[in-house]
Formats: sequence, structure tokens, C-alpha cells
Amino acid sequence: MLDLVVMGRGNKAIASELGIGEQAAKEHVSTLLRRFGVSSRAALAEIGTQLQILGTTDVDVSWLPYLFAGAPIGIQVLRGPDHTVVAVNAMNRRAFNGDIVGLPFREAFPLNADRMLALLDSVYASGEPIRQYEFEGTWLRDGELQTSYGDFVVQPTKGRDGSVKGVMIFGSDVTDRVLARRRAEQVTAEQLAVFDLMQEGVIVADSGGRILKVNDAARQLAGMPADMPRSMEPVEMFKIRDGDGRPLAPAEIPLMRAIAGETVPWADYIAYNPERGEDVRLRVSARPVRGANGAVIGGVVVMRRLRRE
Repeated sequence: MLDLVVMGRGNKAIASELGIGEQAAKEHVSTLLRRFGVSSRAALAEIGTQLQILGTTDVDVSWLPYLFAGAPIGIQVLRGPDHTVVAVNAMNRRAFNGDIVGLPFREAFPLNADRMLALLDSVYASGEPIRQYEFEGTWLRDGELQTSYGDFVVQPTKGRDGSVKGVMIFGSDVTDRVLARRRAEQVTAEQLAVFDLMQEGVIVADSGGRILKVNDAARQLAGMPADMPRSMEPVEMFKIRDGDGRPLAPAEIPLMRAIAGETVPWADYIAYNPERGEDVRLRVSARPVRGANGAVIGGVVVMRRLRRE
């Protein structure tokens, strides 16, 4: 009976659902009002909601409005198999126009109903929550309908008998994050395309000396196999020397100097190309890569082959 009051049912609807007379339904509601010491159905519904959320009425719930109305995520409360909208909080209300309370989900959100209803029906039938990440839908955003993305969980709500009475949706708008990542992916793809078209060889490493990117020109100049270890420690493979033929210690290699924070001007070096089995003369420059805080997060080296005169 209390669950039906929480769902907003009137005496006539309660009588029909429970198969009792309307007068009997009215008397049952009156009994609940006396039992909980309140004078209105609204107060009774508040008590019922508190019981559903906390399992007790012996707790100060002055914080409850902040949990719902002021939550920094969108919340919808849906009831019944047609997922009638019972309540929405302020954050969620920004995603639609008009008052949707009292409407079945399909009528409240016609643009997203087909995909969302499958999730809602599944949770309502199974009693198990479902999580979705970067779910694509059409919502009101910045004053107009547009494609948006959200992370959300659909959680079943149950009565005291354990049966599912409805579902709640807790979600957050992640559109800015998705679009920013996609823009970054596009820029990265464009940069990689240019990277591989460059005639000069380029090698990028992180602050630990692990190779992150090598373009085709650098791979051919240095004779670097596709399955070469990403660590720069085995420098013996390339037998790097300065222009006079003096072998370099690992810390003297231009890329490692860049990782140490030094900008290395153009200079001539000799490296052994293991694929060709011969030395190759290179002109090389390197510089550190710094993060937003100025700390060195890696290094980049650029090389070009010296042609014999």
C-alpha cells in the first residue's frame, strides 16, 4: 500500500491494482497516516521514499534533498514496467524541455527511447544494474538538441518484498571529454601522417629513454628493425660515434642528452646500420620535450644522412 502511495496512485487506482473496494483503499491509507503520524499523502509518500532508500525512518534525512535535487549528476526516478517518470533532479532537467514527470519514458524521451528502453526493460526484469559508458544520445545541450555522450548506471529499486518496482538512472554528461579525445585522436592521426612523410628521420622517446615513435625515414637511416626493443639501453647495436669516429658513451648520445634537458645543436655523427652492415654518416640535432609544468617528459632527435662529396 505504501509503495503505491509513493508511486502517486489515488484511491481508485490502488483499489483496482489490489482488487479491493475504493472505500477499503481509503481506509488503508488513513491507517498509514495514523501509523506514521502524518496528515497528508505527500508526507506519507516522503516516508515511503525514505524507507525505500534507507530501509528505516529512524534517521535524520535533512540531507536527502541535497542528495537528490542538488546532486552534481543527473538523476531520474522511474516506476513500473512502462518506466513512468516519477522525479528528476535539477541537473537532469537541463537535458530536456518542459515537464516530463508523469510521462512514460517513451513519451518523455522519444529520440532516445528505442535504445534506452532495452536497457531499462532489462534492469526491470532482472533486478540487476547496468552500466553504460559514453552512451550516445540526442539531448538538449547548450539550449539546442544535439548528439551528446553520457556515462550512467541504471539501478533497480525494490519494494520491501524484494520485487522490482522501478529503476533509477544516475548519469553524467561526458560530451566534452569524448569530443576532446576525438579531436586529439584526429590531430594525432594527422601528425603521424606528416611524421611518416618527413624525409628527415625522427625518433621520440619518453623520459626513461623508451622509444615512443620512429618514422620510416629514421628506421631506414639507422637500420632499426621493426621489433627492436623500446629501451634505448642496448646502444651497442648502433655503435654511435662522433664525427671523428670516437665511440660515445650512452649519456653522450644526442637523444639521451635531450632527455637530460639539453638542447643539442646540429652536429655530425657516425652510426652503424645493422640491416645494411655498414656505417652511415648522419647530421643530428636533439631537444627535450617538456610538459605543461616545464619538466622534461621526453626527448626528440632529428637526423638526416650526409651525402658523400
